[in-house]
Amino acid sequence: MKNLRHLAIVAAALSLGCRCTPAPAPTPETQISQETGGRPALVMLIVVDQLRADLLDRYGDLFTGGFKRLRAQGHSYVNAAQDHAATETAVGHTTLGTGVYPSRHGIIANQWYEMAGGRWVLVSNVGDSTVKTVGASARFGASPVRDQRPTFAEWLMAASPSSKVASVSGKDRGAIQPVGHVHNAFVYYFDSPSSRFVTSTYYRNTDPSWVTKFNSRIGEHAVDTVWDLRVPKAQLSRADRDTVPTEGNGRDTFFPHKFSNEGTAGGFWQWWETTPQLDVATLDMAKTMVSSLDLGKDAAPDFLNISLSATDKVGHAYGPLSREQLDNLLRLDRELGDFFNYLDRTVGKNRWTVMLSADHGVLDSPEDIIARGEYAHRLTPAESHTLDSLRAHADSATDKAAAARELVASLKKLPIIADAWTHEDLEKASTDSFVVLQQRSMYPGREPDRFSRQGVEYRFIPGILAGARGSSHGQTYWYDRHVPMIFMGPGIPAGKDESRAATVDFAPTFAKILGIPAPKDLDGKVLAGVVTR
Repeated sequence: MKNLRHLAIVAAALSLGCRCTPAPAPTPETQISQETGGRPALVMLIVVDQLRADLLDRYGDLFTGGFKRLRAQGHSYVNAAQDHAATETAVGHTTLGTGVYPSRHGIIANQWYEMAGGRWVLVSNVGDSTVKTVGASARFGASPVRDQRPTFAEWLMAASPSSKVASVSGKDRGAIQPVGHVHNAFVYYFDSPSSRFVTSTYYRNTDPSWVTKFNSRIGEHAVDTVWDLRVPKAQLSRADRDTVPTEGNGRDTFFPHKFSNEGTAGGFWQWWETTPQLDVATLDMAKTMVSSLDLGKDAAPDFLNISLSATDKVGHAYGPLSREQLDNLLRLDRELGDFFNYLDRTVGKNRWTVMLSADHGVLDSPEDIIARGEYAHRLTPAESHTLDSLRAHADSATDKAAAARELVASLKKLPIIADAWTHEDLEKASTDSFVVLQQRSMYPGREPDRFSRQGVEYRFIPGILAGARGSSHGQTYWYDRHVPMIFMGPGIPAGKDESRAATVDFAPTFAKILGIPAPKDLDGKVLAGVVTR
């Protein structure tokens, strides 16, 4: 991408000054940390997939566990965002891990097209045919081979070779992308075909005995084949009604959700992944990593990445304001509270620091938006056909540059399109915030979207959703970019911070907390509200 220096200047000009809510009086634990100083023995990144920031406020009074503790004891940036247009899982996780925008780390989507042998080939963000899945040698593994930048975990290992890095997620990209190219890291993700947490030969060739032991009891998390509703009756009105035809499979849209009714061709574990139990198992694996690897037990600081995937799977199926999502968030709150208490007991109070965030947000289900008297719209088959026809016409043209300009003009005439640009247009400097966000999401030779291979990018008007059920993300608007950024740990002041923050700020801020060198050319900055030492 050209004009990166210009984009950095624009980003800096848009930054706001810090306006912090005064922190409460120090607790005894906070006072101790301020007196002793020093860096934490364990730092953690917890990414809740698809956790739009305002959901923590919407249900704040209902939380009793980890979310409550984070909101009370953490330093929360209420205006934090993924500051790029491509609001997808792999993109968000890599941005958090590297401290730079997608235009520089190269992970611009969950999958994209690359030209190979004169034709376009679909590529996965972690796909790697040179490695295998440990314990399933007939299957390709996954790796960070397409990442173009080092991660915070790599900075840490370079500065402190005795440190340990571990990562766990319900998705391969959630475990791999924040860690990157740390070959001796313990990187595990849930694999439904084999019903266990697996890794890739990129990281190791065999599973440690403690992983094998953990996987041998994975069935403990699948004893119940029913997902029942635990939200108190008095609180049910906080979410949608329980019989919404655009949820789930359109038939089994209400509690209790039973595998016997809703099971898919993918079998039990694929169904299980769309329930809160996925995160319960993931956090159980995280505890096992802490105890088995003695994380946070010596002078070398360790890093643990945890990506919790159930919120995304539930949100896609039922929408962010569904009863299913409310039940999931309340369960996750309790599980996080238990996990934090576990860290207090095993690692020690005042010895660990955490930042909780999300890889992207989500659009409310269009039916919810319409009920509020606002505009929303599910893309119709006719509208999809129109877009496909425009793409086919551009494909058939011999003059590709002229076809791209014609395609932009045709897109702009459609009522569902807010704007469109040729790639040539997007190479020019701009102060249009939407253009800047789009520029930050493009990488040469990697084309992810509907018209990218035709040299065009576009933006729907707000409230457009392509899916027929549930909800999704992927747009440039605030509802897809607004994520929580809550730092909690010794010496970090509690309170709400209204100053602007972005997910590229996580890595440099954690580097500052640990006192390790970070690359000089990052897009992110150290958040002064967190680093008070």
